[in-house]
Amino acid sequence: MRIITTFLLVAALVASNLSLSAKDDKKKPANELAAFAGGVVYSLPRTGIHIDVEVVQERLIHGPYYAYAQKYLGINNATQNDEENWTIISIGMETYGEPDPNAVYKATGSIATLLSLTDDGVLLGINSEVKQSERKLVTNVFPLRQAVPDNIWSDVSMHSFLSEKDTSKRAGSNFKSFEEKAAEAAYDILKLRKRKALTLAAKYDKLPPDGEAYKVMVAELDRIIDNYLSLFIGKTITERYKHSFNVVPDGKSNKGLVAFRFSSNAGVLPESNVSGKPIMLEIEPGAELKQKIDATGAGEGTTKGIYYRIPVLAQVRLLNGSDVLAQAKIAIAQYGTIAALPDGLLNGEYSIQYHPATGAVSKIGTN
Repeated sequence: MRIITTFLLVAALVASNLSLSAKDDKKKPANELAAFAGGVVYSLPRTGIHIDVEVVQERLIHGPYYAYAQKYLGINNATQNDEENWTIISIGMETYGEPDPNAVYKATGSIATLLSLTDDGVLLGINSEVKQSERKLVTNVFPLRQAVPDNIWSDVSMHSFLSEKDTSKRAGSNFKSFEEKAAEAAYDILKLRKRKALTLAAKYDKLPPDGEAYKVMVAELDRIIDNYLSLFIGKTITERYKHSFNVVPDGKSNKGLVAFRFSSNAGVLPESNVSGKPIMLEIEPGAELKQKIDATGAGEGTTKGIYYRIPVLAQVRLLNGSDVLAQAKIAIAQYGTIAALPDGLLNGEYSIQYHPATGAVSKIGTN
């Protein structure tokens, strides 16, 4: 019985020591944890440029009575054919990050357990809880273009299309000629213009009781006049479209990149469509800043550790020939330098955050 009691006491002491040992292991700092087998592969980001383009399409549809515009209204050079014109009205540029295949590394040891990565493997932070921001994944968007309405002129006449009755008929049975209908429309335009002039000059005995009703009446006269005038000079249909493009500089060449193509007759076109004029993305890295960074020896030294990027500020221009459509100074990772973090920051006592578009260190704190 005494032997059994002694055995149980020894077993309890051993179990207690193991429990205390496990608790002590949990309290060990990151640099004293057991080495992480295998390691974690991560990449630094390269900087892409997201371009938003808004364009206006104006389609001029020729009027059915264009041939009689000069004869009945004195309007010269009424359009005889449909025309289409596109104009760029706004451009915006912003940066985003994506994994750089030329900057892939492997973290080993205890530090590998402290890395925070994006869902595609880009390093966001070390020993820091960093939330991944939303990124624009859609690129090269070409929205569907609106078709021309089938019935542009729903009201082409205030009068009957049949000729007036004569002495032998109770009602007309012959259709009026195209020129006769054009002459009637021109007469109506002139009559409405005269009525508007009289209204503005207050020649009528009874005017609307308040100014608001007066404005409504004048606006309605303008609308009717414009509708009938479009039968001669044509009607313009305006549509707005938004396009999006992603362009990623290679970091090696300063030559311009084709962002997209544009034609004043066809609008925004894919890069492969050579019928449009290329809109070039020109990048001019800051050479002086790059020289200063290299002079510090930031890219030299250890080949082990965790890396970050020192981006270079570049002048970015979007050009249509010699015309500058947009320009901005943007920090671009590819033209900068890759350097290793000091070993003293990797002992688990510091939290480090990275800029998601450039891979630069954005914040260093203590835990």
